[in-house]
Amino acid sequence: MLNLLLLAALPARAVSVQEDYNAAQAHLDARRLAEARAGFSALLARLGPQSASRSATIVRSRLAETLVELGEVEEAQPLLETALASLPAGNAALRGERGAALTHLARATEEQGQIRTALGYWQQILDEKLMAPASLGLLDAQAGVARTAIWSRPEVAAAMIETLITQPDAAWGASKAVANRGRLMALRLKGQLAMASGRLADAATALAAAGKLAGGTETSMVNIDDIELRGDLVTLAWLRKDSAALSKLTALSGANMLDDGSRGGGGSSSLLPPCTPTGTVAPDAMAVIEFGVGDDGRVLNVRPVYVTTGSGPADSHPEEAFVAAVHEWSWPAEQAKAVNLMWRAAIRVELRCLTRQPDLASDSLFREARDWFDKQKLPLPEVSGTDAQRRQALLASLASIEAAEGPQSPRLLGVLGALMGNTAVGPREAARLGERLASLAEARQAPILLVWLGRNAASGRRTLGSAERRKLIDLAETRGEGRLADYLRLQSVADDSGKQAEALLQAIIARRADGDPLRTQALLRLSDLAFARGDEAAAASALASTGLSPQQCSLVDVRPLGSSSNVFSSADFPVESLSWGLSSLMQVSYDIRPSGETTNVRVILARPPFVFSDAVVRRIQKWRFKPVMRGTETVGCVGRTQGVRFNGASG
Repeated sequence: MLNLLLLAALPARAVSVQEDYNAAQAHLDARRLAEARAGFSALLARLGPQSASRSATIVRSRLAETLVELGEVEEAQPLLETALASLPAGNAALRGERGAALTHLARATEEQGQIRTALGYWQQILDEKLMAPASLGLLDAQAGVARTAIWSRPEVAAAMIETLITQPDAAWGASKAVANRGRLMALRLKGQLAMASGRLADAATALAAAGKLAGGTETSMVNIDDIELRGDLVTLAWLRKDSAALSKLTALSGANMLDDGSRGGGGSSSLLPPCTPTGTVAPDAMAVIEFGVGDDGRVLNVRPVYVTTGSGPADSHPEEAFVAAVHEWSWPAEQAKAVNLMWRAAIRVELRCLTRQPDLASDSLFREARDWFDKQKLPLPEVSGTDAQRRQALLASLASIEAAEGPQSPRLLGVLGALMGNTAVGPREAARLGERLASLAEARQAPILLVWLGRNAASGRRTLGSAERRKLIDLAETRGEGRLADYLRLQSVADDSGKQAEALLQAIIARRADGDPLRTQALLRLSDLAFARGDEAAAASALASTGLSPQQCSLVDVRPLGSSSNVFSSADFPVESLSWGLSSLMQVSYDIRPSGETTNVRVILARPPFVFSDAVVRRIQKWRFKPVMRGTETVGCVGRTQGVRFNGASG
């Protein structure tokens, strides 16, 4: 039927079009996705990107299917929406095409965190009876409804889960093993629904039944089903406050197998959803999110496992915000490839929202750099998507510009600069690209900010050494870039408490206008130094000159001074976690009261979930800071964040 449709649509060149289509489809069937994408893209261009013909609609749908398989769901979604407009309901000849387009659109929207929208598409497939009875397509749609309805229509999810559990073996495929995997998936959804509803005994029963199908939950043999099931059991153990089971199941789930490496790929707290009032997520809302990492470092198959709204309204749906945030994460490709696919197929993280930060001094410097690009009439790269997607697009742009204009083209500066802040760029690649950026920026008399970014990346460190920084300060002054020079000076005095540091700060304050973030940071640092030496009057005067409120002070680089007890030791962590050799990567948010005590301590990111969270919160609640003075009042700071990495394997 499909061949006839294509032939009828383009009689003049039907054979050639059909041959091109067949070749692209063969690539898609064989999972040669890059070739399929190229083939369908070329065919759509030939048919007309805006064409609403049936042939163009079918090719558009196949291209979108390929993009969904590649993880390019943002690009696929509008193609599918356009295709569906030309695949009206009720046309028997187009039933299969419409079902396929709705299936891929449901997947694309679900992956991006549009969970209620995805539920609508999955349900539409069932309502229109687009899938044949007892087909895998029907089971896929039923599973989609069950998975997405948990968060907004639990009664619909419950009914659909029971439908899946009671399916005969033949509905799942030819083998008993395949049928068991289908029921295991349904039982896991049943357990997740029960946990979301607070029915922990029912969750335990469902997950125990899933464990029997999986062959046990405490064996040394594991596959992806075991990893996902044990991840569910970890959440249940946390809800039951069973710390021994929590640590054991975390270890058995392989949660330690993906490390962040030196660039800290993925899991960035800066990519968490914002808390109210800036965003829609309550500060005490929490989510456990599961996802995989592809060979290119892209995050795939993002799914909520357990979510609470906290003090937010019942219809706030934080699961959508958290899934959308994780979908944006990326890992360096070289780091992802180094980990066995099984251990990065079902990663779990515990998440809470983040208080967004205001404009910092670095932002003003980047604005100045963008002004330079505008004056030079050099376009900055415009790429969207996750860091992994942006990396691919930027590298392609880099190669294209270099091929057309040579390795010294000034247009390479913007592309290289954009790659410097990309978390999907691995350390070795960053060092190589950073060296290119620094060299080209110097040769082209570009802003010294670009030289600094490049040298930082080339050095493999977060900040340059003092000698290298001094050279850049001199170069910036020579080139008339005094604000960057002062920014680098502020870095130089960050850990210095001597009179020379105070003199540098006073000089920056004298030459910067009120409201300049460089002046604000210098005043804050000067206040810190005065307070440290016991001069509270000078500390209060410097802090008052900033004009900051307590809600702002911690967000513009003021550093409240902590006591020597503000450190972690192995005694802070659960004994069970130590015996299993567990490790953890965490980000914690907290406020500082005027008295110097911490409050509102929240784990905003933890991988693996839960096992260290309570211990870290208890420890940071005991931290004490020297009060920050403002005028005659002692004030606190809100929105501080602290990274915590614990390596249990090494003690």
